[in-house]
Amino acid sequence: MTKKVFKAAFIASLPVLAGYLAMGCAFGILLDANAGLGAFWSLLMSVTIYSGSMQFAAVDILNAGLPLLKVALLTLFINIRYAMYGFALIERFEGKGWKKLYMITALTDETYALQVENKVPEGEDSTAYCLAIAMLDHCYWITGCLVGSIAGHWMTFNKKGIDFAMTALFLVILTDQCLDKRNRIPSLIGGGATLLCRIIFGADNMLIPAMILMLTGFLLLRRRLDEKEAAA
Repeated sequence: MTKKVFKAAFIASLPVLAGYLAMGCAFGILLDANAGLGAFWSLLMSVTIYSGSMQFAAVDILNAGLPLLKVALLTLFINIRYAMYGFALIERFEGKGWKKLYMITALTDETYALQVENKVPEGEDSTAYCLAIAMLDHCYWITGCLVGSIAGHWMTFNKKGIDFAMTALFLVILTDQCLDKRNRIPSLIGGGATLLCRIIFGADNMLIPAMILMLTGFLLLRRRLDEKEAAA
């Protein structure tokens, strides 16, 4: 990996740096405050799980003591989107050995977006650029989680509202999608499925049925969604 590639990847990933440090800190604080787990566990989870939404969910899972099968299903449905991202990058990562394995492990929403954007300096290796993006983003997340965990343990401050950080992020994404008049179908499917399952199954048991219903709706309307995406 050349300095030119690393510099380009670092500049491209600066917005991710800001977001991952903030969200990682929020997770680290919550893990210490709500689950009683310190910096070591924050580091271990950020290195191995490396999924913001799943790590935030894990804080509640650890407190609730959910059955292993339910945890496995929850993890599958929360992270299933990464499989879709991987399909789009199969050819680019083909035959890259350990680099491919790491880039699969380190694939996140933001990393995928930057890799697809592919702002590789002219004459440089695309794989090296994608690897640099993946490594930098991963380091940002690990750093944020560690800082948050240490700060949450040693500093005294009001932690109320921090657990809303991930929800707030997805609300911003949802609002942006709702403002896009070209395609509001995903928002309607997600909102409708959530509301219906909340009524039928209650707050404690709605998550997995809602995700199954959403996935079914997306698959049934896949052609229409693809047509709208192409038209946009």
